[in-house]
Amino acid sequence: MNKGNQGASPRFQWRPFTSLLLAIAFLTLCFTGVILYVSPKGRIAHWTGWTMLGLEKEEWSEMHIVFGFLFLLAAGLHWFFNWDIFWSYIQARKGRRFRRVLEMALAAVVALVFLTGTLFCIPPFSTLVRGNEQMQAYWEQRSPRPPAPHAEEFLLQRFANVIGLPMEDMKEALQKEGFIVQNDHLTVRQLAEQRGKVPSDVLAPVQKHFPTAGSKPFGCTGRNRERR
Repeated sequence: MNKGNQGASPRFQWRPFTSLLLAIAFLTLCFTGVILYVSPKGRIAHWTGWTMLGLEKEEWSEMHIVFGFLFLLAAGLHWFFNWDIFWSYIQARKGRRFRRVLEMALAAVVALVFLTGTLFCIPPFSTLVRGNEQMQAYWEQRSPRPPAPHAEEFLLQRFANVIGLPMEDMKEALQKEGFIVQNDHLTVRQLAEQRGKVPSDVLAPVQKHFPTAGSKPFGCTGRNRERR
């Protein structure tokens, strides 16, 4: 045997690759999950230009979804390459009788407890949900609220109608504050981006000249009417 090759390992092994991929996907899911847990509702995030580590809420959501699929893929591969070990936990080597019945039953009970506790709002599961709601309420209190859900996507004419001003009055107020409105078909977001601003910075200068603009409440904000 060539002594120079004794310590050499195979060029590529699927089992360690799968385990490392699974670990990376899991840690990323944990991290993005924490970010989304403490983030504001979508309408507040979009209106105020909320970011975390330079990424917007939608980008964090997209990352969470993509790495969720990666986690499922890695878990499937891990299960495939370690099926014999997994099956040995369940069935004895000789015969067809199952073993580890206690462990399987306990795992099923734990999963059922988590499911039931979440669906029926039983502490401590309901505490986790309330924590998320409290974080969202925190952002609601300290952030300017949009005059309507997803107002940043409204065309300027619709936005003027929502805040209760004639289009010309709104344009005049914006121009006095340095916004150049050359195209009525811009959205509020696009107008803000022209000056490197966030959508809430479009309403603020209008309210400087018309303090009551956009002061009416949204209306219904139930879960069935509002996206997060």
